[in-house]
Amino acid sequence: MNGGTRNILNREIMIDLIGNEPELIKQFEIDFLKQAKVSLQKIADMYNASQIGAIAEEAHFLKTSAKAVGAEQISHLLQALEMSGSEHNKPECRKLILQTRVALHQIHGVISNDK
Repeated sequence: MNGGTRNILNREIMIDLIGNEPELIKQFEIDFLKQAKVSLQKIADMYNASQIGAIAEEAHFLKTSAKAVGAEQISHLLQALEMSGSEHNKPECRKLILQTRVALHQIHGVISNDK
C-alpha cells in the first residue's frame, strides 16, 4: 500500500494468499465483517469509557485481519488509530473511529452487492 489511493476492498490480496477461490474468499470477507463489527463496538466502548490507551490493542488486532482480506482503507485508518491512542489525542481517536465506521459500511456494501 503506497501513499496513493487505497482500495475499499482489494481482492487481489486474498487471491495472492489463498488462490482464486471465490467462495472461500467470500466467506473470509463475511467473517471479517462480523469480526470488524464486534471490534469496532469494543473500540467505541473503550473510547466512551475514556480507555483511550486500550484502543491501540484492539485496533492492531482488527488491522491484521483487515490487511489479510484486502480492506486497505480500514487497515490504514486502524494503523492511524493504533498510533493515536493517548488521552491527548482523544479528538483524533474519535475522528478515526467515525471514519473507520464509514469505511466498514463501504466494505459491507461492496461485499453485499457481489453476486
